[in-house]
Amino acid sequence: MDKGFRLFERIELGEPKSCYQKVTTSKTALDSIRLHLVELLNTHIGNAMIAHDYGLPDFNDVLSTNANLIHSIQSSICHVIEKFEPRLSAIHVHYKKDTFNPLQLSFGISGEVIHNGNKLPTSINVYMGVDGQFEV
Repeated sequence: MDKGFRLFERIELGEPKSCYQKVTTSKTALDSIRLHLVELLNTHIGNAMIAHDYGLPDFNDVLSTNANLIHSIQSSICHVIEKFEPRLSAIHVHYKKDTFNPLQLSFGISGEVIHNGNKLPTSINVYMGVDGQFEV
């Protein structure tokens, strides 16, 4: 089943319940997913009332206990997207080394979005700054 706007987007737009499946363009669906990823990846576990495991761990804490930080971030991103963003499937997260900006960790997220019965391959770049905030 195609999945469209999220609940709060429907409320904000004043749309009826049935509009859940009526996102008009693939760009609108992808923009909605990107906005949700910004919220999801910039929320720390335990800070959302919706679910105690919504969001990512504070990687400053993980750094002191984990020798492979990049792998830990990759698997955390993949896991949280699989759990809380059902519109994106076949998710793969990979590290993108940037020798010109080593303090900013870059990841590529690839997957598929089903829109109007078609599978749309999707690729999203995610950057983690030195402040621990993600840009999507």
